[in-house]
Amino acid sequence: MRKLNGKNKLYLIIFTIIVIVITILLIFSIRISNKNGKIVYNISSNSVVFNSETNLLDTSSGGRITKKWNERYYYISSENNSYEIGTNPVIYELSKDEVQIFGNNYQVSQDGSIVENKNITVISDLKKPTFYKLSDRAYLIISSEIYNSDKTIYANKYLIVYIDKQGNASLLNDAINIKTINPLNLTFDKYTFDIANEKLIINETTIDLKLINGSTNEYKPKKKEENIKVDLGELVDSYNSLVNNFQQYIDNNILNIGSNQQVSNNNNNIIINGTNNNNNNDNDKQQVINKTNITKMVSLRGAISYPTYIDVTYLVSDIEDKYQAVYLLVTGYINDVLTTEKIILDKYASTYRINNLSPKNEYSISLGYVELIKGVDGTKTLTDVIEDVINVRTAKNDLSLTIEKISKGYVHFNVKMTNKYALESGKISLYADGAYSRSISIDTKKAIKTSGYSSKLLIPEGNILELRLEDAVYSGKKVDLNVRKKFVY
Repeated sequence: MRKLNGKNKLYLIIFTIIVIVITILLIFSIRISNKNGKIVYNISSNSVVFNSETNLLDTSSGGRITKKWNERYYYISSENNSYEIGTNPVIYELSKDEVQIFGNNYQVSQDGSIVENKNITVISDLKKPTFYKLSDRAYLIISSEIYNSDKTIYANKYLIVYIDKQGNASLLNDAINIKTINPLNLTFDKYTFDIANEKLIINETTIDLKLINGSTNEYKPKKKEENIKVDLGELVDSYNSLVNNFQQYIDNNILNIGSNQQVSNNNNNIIINGTNNNNNNDNDKQQVINKTNITKMVSLRGAISYPTYIDVTYLVSDIEDKYQAVYLLVTGYINDVLTTEKIILDKYASTYRINNLSPKNEYSISLGYVELIKGVDGTKTLTDVIEDVINVRTAKNDLSLTIEKISKGYVHFNVKMTNKYALESGKISLYADGAYSRSISIDTKKAIKTSGYSSKLLIPEGNILELRLEDAVYSGKKVDLNVRKKFVY
């Protein structure tokens, strides 16, 4: 047998040391993983959990939150299904009326100072206005009132704000789920949150939130588009048709028509009867005025999601009546079929409800228009343009179906609903191995109470038994909420 020389012995010793070090590191990592993988919070059906991407998790069955060695949190349901919820999940505990932030975050005080919080931050006073940066483009507002300038968006207690890279905001708590298009400011107490620019104004002090641990926000303010100049002669015919819709335009603040038959739009006057009462202009200037700046636009203002429908807010300004049609394109599961549906909108309205959707599904909503364009040679052409696009996820239904007990050949169950999404009617059906057995109608008046509606059904023979919510009706329409509970008897 050949003996090892000195050099080979050295290599062998080094290799042995490396193996020992790697083994020690593995053992140490496993111990840390086991330590950090311990339960850090127990979740009940009264807990509302939002992951780091501000998605609302279904915690109706309860469970627990654990933290692993990679500093990420996980929600483990009572059925042992695991969901990664990121590094900064937020929990709202209904029974305690408090909010908890997991992981590191930054609190912005009223004096502009920044406080870094670690591990778990408990917020018990939801009336005291406070502001937190959770992570890149993710924020938490605490206040008794949170609203935009016209209060079309209104929340209380808490609101999670997630900003995409284009500056659009998703607003979320246990009551609302809103996706907005275009810049938005939120006011709460002495604070104003300029979302798109990620700036927090406290009294007269402006704090650049991007400087707190950085930001990947790519929002840039849009340049003002040049106003379209329209010849007066071409506008007269449009004016005559607008007069027929006078009240609708007045209500929408698009224009004001005076008794002297002048159309007032911003600071410009369009002379309809050949005279102008503006004393700042002489008769010669009146003769040469033949153009004015006319603004036309369509804009998707935002969307509020519910389990089976989405309310969309939009704005149409079309003084010249050039838009032949304004429409929505909705892509997703509609009536349980993956499809794209085109919806023609009323130009004089500002809201539309998209019905027949499914809970917890993603929908793409586009706002478009068909415009009539006149060429210099008098030709007319139609152009179809998509103006705004947003993606919105429908909310989970807050109806719960639980099995209370199985006794003497009966399954006892309980159904609970809330005022946010209360069914008008429905029934609980019992299936055995996929075959229908029997059902009972839900007493919706009892189901909406704190204790819910309890009843029982006789158990038939079968291996796999299942309770299903069927024939549910909300707002006069049948909805499929996919609420089921399997059990074995």
